[in-house]
Amino acid sequence: MKNINSAVVYAMFSLCSFQALSVDMIVHNAKIKTFEGKNYSSFAVDNGIFIKLSNDDKSIIASHSKDTIIIDAKGKRIIPGINDSHTHVVRGGRFYNLETRWEGISSLSEGLKLIEKNAKVTPDGHWVRVIGGWSPYQFEEKRLPTPDELTKAAPNTPVFVLHLYSGGVLNKKAMEVLNINKNSKAPKGGFYERDKSGKPTGRLIAAPNPMILYKTIGALPHMTQEEQVNSSANYYNKLLSLGMTSAADAGGGGHEFPINYHASTVLATAGELPMRISSFLFPQTPGEELNDFMQWMDNYSENQNMHLHLDNGYVIEGGGELLAWKASDYENFTAQRPDLHDDAEKELETVVRLHLLNNWPFRLHATYNESIDRMLNVFEKINKTQPLNKVRWILDHAETISDRNLSRVKALDGMIAVQGRMAFAGEDFMAQYGKVQTKRTPPIKRMIEMGIPVALGTDGTRVSSFNPWPTYYWAVSGKTVGGTKIYEQENKLNRLKALELFTAGSAYLTGEESVKGQIKLGMYADFAILDRDILTVNEAKLLKTKSLFTVVGGKVKFADKIAYPTFAIEQPKAIPDWSPVNQ
Repeated sequence: MKNINSAVVYAMFSLCSFQALSVDMIVHNAKIKTFEGKNYSSFAVDNGIFIKLSNDDKSIIASHSKDTIIIDAKGKRIIPGINDSHTHVVRGGRFYNLETRWEGISSLSEGLKLIEKNAKVTPDGHWVRVIGGWSPYQFEEKRLPTPDELTKAAPNTPVFVLHLYSGGVLNKKAMEVLNINKNSKAPKGGFYERDKSGKPTGRLIAAPNPMILYKTIGALPHMTQEEQVNSSANYYNKLLSLGMTSAADAGGGGHEFPINYHASTVLATAGELPMRISSFLFPQTPGEELNDFMQWMDNYSENQNMHLHLDNGYVIEGGGELLAWKASDYENFTAQRPDLHDDAEKELETVVRLHLLNNWPFRLHATYNESIDRMLNVFEKINKTQPLNKVRWILDHAETISDRNLSRVKALDGMIAVQGRMAFAGEDFMAQYGKVQTKRTPPIKRMIEMGIPVALGTDGTRVSSFNPWPTYYWAVSGKTVGGTKIYEQENKLNRLKALELFTAGSAYLTGEESVKGQIKLGMYADFAILDRDILTVNEAKLLKTKSLFTVVGGKVKFADKIAYPTFAIEQPKAIPDWSPVNQ
């Protein structure tokens, strides 16, 4: 069960006896702004909990003992740790050490040079892979790589470049290894682009669903379990370096529970997982969803924590984001909107009723209003005999949801998790659906105005970047990572509100609003000292935001080697040795 009450009880005790207690950590000389609008410059932490907030730095420092860690924030902005409300962090960790990353680079030519560089050290039998997290519009060239360009960069090493879940590009060597030729038939739900002679060009098109991409990724070499543990440890350290302390993991295609969760589970049960993770389980086989959920519910309790040391550290949260394959849509904004299966309602109803019967929270992938309309019909039917507000339930994405359907979500006490997918695909969406629709996609300000609980997330790593700051930048600027303006003022968030949705908002979705997501007395001391003031800095500079010092439960989990050398934690070298992480 989630630890909700102990923190509050301890904080009340601490407030009454602060002067008599030795505290574990004091942070001073900081810029701190609460979501109520109060400003502070220092705080004290004991037993992993915020126990005092102050503007009197001298007084709070005076309460230290010989064992107290005293941190000078050097006038920097401190925020509650970022809590990604929708990501694929466990799966991302499994593959991190094998992936070439294009996050933040400004030209395709630079990306191709990275592929060339990594291909030179990649041994026979292995691949160079760029798996999401970038947009062609971030490049000066404003386009995808061609198969010929990938072949030129790596003539003897197979290369796969994934573009969100819209498609992918293979070089010549990759097509040879996968035996893709004129006679090849693409996996159902996608197709191979072909030239005039019928020969595959190397482009993979994911329409109407990403199955062709799932299967391609699944065909690539995997790491050993030891390598996956190392990869996951490096990945979590990367997230900590960006100021992230919690994440809600939405499962993902090709990612089976519990077998593919080995690496993160090993870290958690050893007490070495450095951040808090809530997992929503994702069935992999169409038609077997009910059986999968019944088995999981028999073997795991709702909110079961498997972390050795950390409260709410590695939790089985509930079901989703895909509850039933027939009742899930997909977000290839370069293609026409897909329709749900004709009998989607039947399968969805059965699975949701099972979740309510077992008190399991759930979430559902729902991109388009047309899909959401049908899903809500099912939820309203269920609600007549099984109230949905018995659990916390979430619609994910909701890019084109209407005001009418927002009202229906509100009436059913639903929540919405919004991701920064438009930061990476806004240009494609605009080309497909026009500027008018784009201006309210998703209608995040309207959701908030209607009183619907809303949280921000990334949907990293394949649909967008795992880095939370492009999502934050998009939410406050109304621009894509390519600089394209897609929103007017009426759909942009102020900076403090966007931060709140990325911290406290996410905590609410997982029922943790009383213990995390704010710098507040009695809450978990999960926080980050940032390298820039995100509330005032020029918006373009938000994209490069990093953490200098990240703390989870009062324990230092990341420290910049230059800013805080005393606290820097040496990370294990990535394995295998040729990993792009080491290059």
